[in-house]
Amino acid sequence: MFYLNVNYADTVVRVVVVNMKIVIFLFIILYSNTALGWPKLEFPESATVEVVADNMKMNGYPMKTWVMKNKSSQQLTAAYFRKQWKQQSKLFHEQMFEGDYIVNSLQPPYLLTARISQSVDGVIAYIGITEEADESRVKMGSKFPLPNGANVLSDVASKDVYKSGRVLVVSTSRSLSASYHFYRNHYLNRGWLEDSSLLDVSAGKAALILTKGANIVNLSFDTNNSQVFLVANQVFEG
Repeated sequence: MFYLNVNYADTVVRVVVVNMKIVIFLFIILYSNTALGWPKLEFPESATVEVVADNMKMNGYPMKTWVMKNKSSQQLTAAYFRKQWKQQSKLFHEQMFEGDYIVNSLQPPYLLTARISQSVDGVIAYIGITEEADESRVKMGSKFPLPNGANVLSDVASKDVYKSGRVLVVSTSRSLSASYHFYRNHYLNRGWLEDSSLLDVSAGKAALILTKGANIVNLSFDTNNSQVFLVANQVFEG
């Protein structure tokens, strides 16, 4: 879902969603007994909302997706969720990407996400909540390069007929520059091509987009309270 020219504002990604038309990484865990303490998720009164089943996993857990339709605009819909989520967020990010508006809110241990598409008669939005999984039950970050001491906060995977996707959120106490070059060197040494890049140490931001054939990896780095947060988006063919 995310791979155009690197724009400073557009690459300050706290939590992002891989861009596939069929597979949407916006979700809510099926286990109702864990949902009692989750943030309250509200929808506009005029909206119609339904659950969409999909072949998705978050941190090894089966997932389901909510899709919302409303006769409104992207910006008004984004403003609705911004108002609902931003004050409660530890990390908050919103951006326009490939025609869709994406709003992400990290409210530990929960992640709230909305992806809003403009349609002919309003908007279609995929909205959901995820809860961090119990690491004793599932190995997060498997087969993904991690520097020493890094922690995987979230690991989302999904698959459709043509592509498989994965979104990881990683934190590390390494410096921004060290984290950036760790991943840059890792992929370049394995035959990936650097499509675009950004490293702004003074602002605490960095981004990398790499390709290998039809496969894409989009890495966004952000510094917060002496920690570097990485969001890694992978889209692989097949």
